[in-house]
Amino acid sequence: MLQVLAERLTQTVVMLTAALFLGPHDFGVAAMATAPALIAASTLQTGNQMIVQRDEATQHFLDTAFWLFLLLGAACAAFVVGLALVFRAMPGYETVWLMILPTALAPLLAAVGVVPEGLLMRTFAYRVLAIRKTVGQAIAGVACCGLAVYGFGAWSIVVQVTVAPIISTAISLIAAKWRPRGVATFREMGSLTRFSGALLGWSMLNQVNVRSVDLVVGLIAGPTATGVFRLARTVLDLATSLFMNPINGILLPIFSRMVGDRERTLEAMWQACGVASVIAPVSFLGSAFASPFVSAVIFSNKWPHLSETVTLFLLSLPSVAVMVPVQTYLVASGRPKLPFFNNLYQTVANVIMVALGAWFGIIWAAGMFSLRCLLGAAALLVVLKRVSPDIRMTNQAAATTVPLLVAVGIAVALHGVVWMLHLDLAKLVPALIMTTVAMLIYAGVSLVMFRAWIDFVIRAIRKR
Repeated sequence: MLQVLAERLTQTVVMLTAALFLGPHDFGVAAMATAPALIAASTLQTGNQMIVQRDEATQHFLDTAFWLFLLLGAACAAFVVGLALVFRAMPGYETVWLMILPTALAPLLAAVGVVPEGLLMRTFAYRVLAIRKTVGQAIAGVACCGLAVYGFGAWSIVVQVTVAPIISTAISLIAAKWRPRGVATFREMGSLTRFSGALLGWSMLNQVNVRSVDLVVGLIAGPTATGVFRLARTVLDLATSLFMNPINGILLPIFSRMVGDRERTLEAMWQACGVASVIAPVSFLGSAFASPFVSAVIFSNKWPHLSETVTLFLLSLPSVAVMVPVQTYLVASGRPKLPFFNNLYQTVANVIMVALGAWFGIIWAAGMFSLRCLLGAAALLVVLKRVSPDIRMTNQAAATTVPLLVAVGIAVALHGVVWMLHLDLAKLVPALIMTTVAMLIYAGVSLVMFRAWIDFVIRAIRKR
């Protein structure tokens, strides 16, 4: 949790600082330039789950996995370079291709760190993993802020994307104390592709699902709209990392060890869905009343529709709260193809729905993104029911949607009060009062309606 806090807070401060000096246009250009490399690097990093899943990680298996991912990393780097040449030939994007070229290092370095990170996760060495990510983000963030302040524009974000994986991979290699001892053949690497292919495909679609929309919005609505869209999604990434990633990072190795006891694993999955669904709406409620003031103070309203876009993005978090534990359960139970096909559906739906929304404006694009997340969570639960008909999920699935409905009801009711009293949420006092009232009401309702999930967390903390 400390690692996630440090990493995401650092990244958010860096992004806000860069956005303050760059403006929405340059910020959007940087988002478009770095999206392909980030998709590839984040996809390859999930290969460490294959190391965690292995019952016995022999040296031969680790060597084979290392060379397989190194080959995949080189292929991804070559793809990014080729994409840069495509942008060079596109009218209006002649300068973007130069920014894409250095980001090709990101997937290559991410591939090198797959096995060391997997070994660290396998031994629950989260303290080392926390240091690695925090140090990498901090050094890259300082470089990004410095370049932004001195007028390097979009290049400041490009440097951050390139430098961070260099540092984090180096720390993982040193901490894991592992080195390849042999060179794997193509035949040996091919034997790992059955599981890793589905796993990486699921991860790639998940990343494309999130990051491709930067390119979609940019090509339809322009770089300025992409800048607003990307900055708002930075806030969503922060909330997701604080609320969802710690749960996901802990659930995978736990589910992998207890998957033999199916009933117990399912119970743990629904508990995780319930707890996450109660926590997730908090950020949406806070943004609904505080974001106009925060946006006015930090950016002086130079970023059009930023506060509304942030709030609509955070509306998707409760849906993500349900999807994360369910997908983690499917991967841990040896069914990575199911999350893969689910993400395929979500990726196609996301691109189509966000593109459709972008034609009408940035607010519509953000709203369609959240609607897609809601439909994606429903589709995933349908998939879970079809592959496991004996699962009793009607009550559990319905219960996880109640916190979202409660939060939306509170937001709508209090915005009615704001409208009737003619309050200006861009000012400190009205924003502070309404945010506090919304949080208190939600806390009171949660203590009454979701007491079982809250007690579960309290008991777990006391045991530790």
